[in-house]
Amino acid sequence: MKAIILAAGMGSRLGSLCRNQPKCLIDIEDNSLLEIQLNILHARGIEDITVVRGYRGEKIDIPGVKYYDNPDYENTGMLHSLFCAGKELTTDTIVLYSDIIYEEQVLRRLMESHHDIAVGVLINWQEAIKQRTEAALEKLEMVCFDSENRLQEIGKHLIHGKQLSQKENLDIQGQFTGMVKFTLRGVTILKKHYDRLKDVYKGNRLKKEDDFSNLWLTDIFREMTDLGAPLHCVVVERGWMEIDTPEDYERALTDTRFVRRLVRVKTDWNVRSQLYNQLDWVNRDELLKTMVEMAAVRENQKVLDVGTGTGKVLMALKEHCPEVEYYGTDISQSMLDKIPQANGLRLSLGQIENLEQFENDTFDLVTARMVFHHSLNLQKAVSEIYRVLKPGGKFILCEGNPPDRHSFSFYENMFRFKEERHTFMLDDLINLYVEQGFKDILSRTVIMENMSLNNWLDKSGLPFRNVDIIKKMHYECDALVQKAYKMEFLDDDILMQWKFSLVSGAKPV
Repeated sequence: MKAIILAAGMGSRLGSLCRNQPKCLIDIEDNSLLEIQLNILHARGIEDITVVRGYRGEKIDIPGVKYYDNPDYENTGMLHSLFCAGKELTTDTIVLYSDIIYEEQVLRRLMESHHDIAVGVLINWQEAIKQRTEAALEKLEMVCFDSENRLQEIGKHLIHGKQLSQKENLDIQGQFTGMVKFTLRGVTILKKHYDRLKDVYKGNRLKKEDDFSNLWLTDIFREMTDLGAPLHCVVVERGWMEIDTPEDYERALTDTRFVRRLVRVKTDWNVRSQLYNQLDWVNRDELLKTMVEMAAVRENQKVLDVGTGTGKVLMALKEHCPEVEYYGTDISQSMLDKIPQANGLRLSLGQIENLEQFENDTFDLVTARMVFHHSLNLQKAVSEIYRVLKPGGKFILCEGNPPDRHSFSFYENMFRFKEERHTFMLDDLINLYVEQGFKDILSRTVIMENMSLNNWLDKSGLPFRNVDIIKKMHYECDALVQKAYKMEFLDDDILMQWKFSLVSGAKPV
């Protein structure tokens, strides 16, 4: 089964939220509307996905999706946008508006309908629209159906009080959800009616071809119903929301119970904590040995590891020099819980930007392995570490880097689908030290060979949709990026060379 998402419109009713971006890129809980839809589709096994772009369409560039463009988006309607991707209408297809979010069970019910054309209808529509203005109500696409759920009326012209304007004795029963399933036969029926209606507009002097281009999906559905085409309604009571007005958006932001059932965090730290120690790079000796060498820890010192995770750095340092007070802090309790209590490490929850649990001039050494890319405020994080270091104390920072400048954009774009993070080259890290006033700044580079892409992605706590996108990006990246990473393509994996920079500096005495 395919999916076609119609995302060409300007979203004018959302005002400033869509001033410089398509409506489908509005963020809810750090996920765009489009990302939320893609994850739900992927969860239901739909991987052949097309997006029809229009307004600021160049900003919609998620890998693994096919794109068609509607250049005349300002003057055309949903039906025109759909047939901009008409060549994709070749099999069972779900057609979706781009400004909706919904639970997986809503999509599942639509997919499981045995009817050739199944129209999603929200029957609890009064609750969904109670915050709307009168003007916004006029834009709603409302629905009537009979006792066997056959569509009787649909469209924007329907909502005048509680009764329909064109057919007597029919009361509004639901709101169109912007979700329709077509079987192959249903697709054939749709295309025949589209061609017929197009000819009607061409052959009627009272109708304009521009009027045909402005039709909505519900317009052709109404025509089809009048001519006896079999359209059936799939009734939905909850688990669906439209984001068409600022009031809708505010409702989505406040209805966290609903939204958080849909949103897939890019990295789920509770999941990742279960898999973290299975990551190859976490267990490889190269980084740990280099950090131990650079640290040169001595007896009776005090050491702090920020973003300690499962305590790998602390345990490596303690193995080298046990007679030291070792402290670790991390934002994830589930990660800290993976550290055996018998190690005697002093652990606490905390952010690297706020080490208020520690006094000034406390530590002889602070380490930070693969945590600064998560920082919400780099300068504040460095400042806090500087504060808790004793005069003469050392700070060692380790971060992964793009292999070269050409690969920087690939690296940055790829990580968009894993986590919010900073991307560093070596000089960026050194500048953090210089700006804070560290002295005796030294750096080392560590190269890890034969790193498995599958191991990294499968153990990172990512939604599977994001895993597939990142894999696809690696397989499709340009030859220079492949060369920089020394990618070796196996049957179902890629082995790569990864680059890490380690920087140390001392707080002046």
